[in-house]
Amino acid sequence: MRVGLLALLLVLGLSVISAQADIYRWVDAAGNTVYGDTPPKQSAAKPVDLPLLTIADSPTPAPTAKPETPVEETEEAYSDFKITSPGVDEAIRANEGNINVTVSLKPQLKPGDGVSLYLDSKQVASGTALSFALTEVDRGEHSVFAVLNDAEGNIIQNTEPVKFSLLRHSALQGQ
Repeated sequence: MRVGLLALLLVLGLSVISAQADIYRWVDAAGNTVYGDTPPKQSAAKPVDLPLLTIADSPTPAPTAKPETPVEETEEAYSDFKITSPGVDEAIRANEGNINVTVSLKPQLKPGDGVSLYLDSKQVASGTALSFALTEVDRGEHSVFAVLNDAEGNIIQNTEPVKFSLLRHSALQGQ
């Protein structure tokens, strides 16, 4: 710190001395006009009267716009997470056993979060979609629910389970 301060004072002192130096003009042995701040001892050097230096103020640059810092988003909790299809105690006729399960979520799914779908307490699908197509579901009564997970797999929220019945044609019914 002291060395830096001493160096700064030395530079400032030398710049003041050099700013006050006189300028001389003389003609060297080759006949060239030479200007300098220390004239040779054996020449008829004459001091040069220089006009005052014109100093123009440089325009102050426009203040640079500070990059807007993003306003911290308040972590808005998920307020509406439920299964909208199938309905509670709905009877679905699907002879191939294909059903669609739709989940509603407000606000929208945040980056990194995901939804897992469980049918009869077994995970059958997961991802970022809010609609799932289940295939080859056996006939009978089933329960479905969804789980909202964060990026680390921690459970954020569960839907209420929805019970429904799947009706499929049976070979025994045709007799």
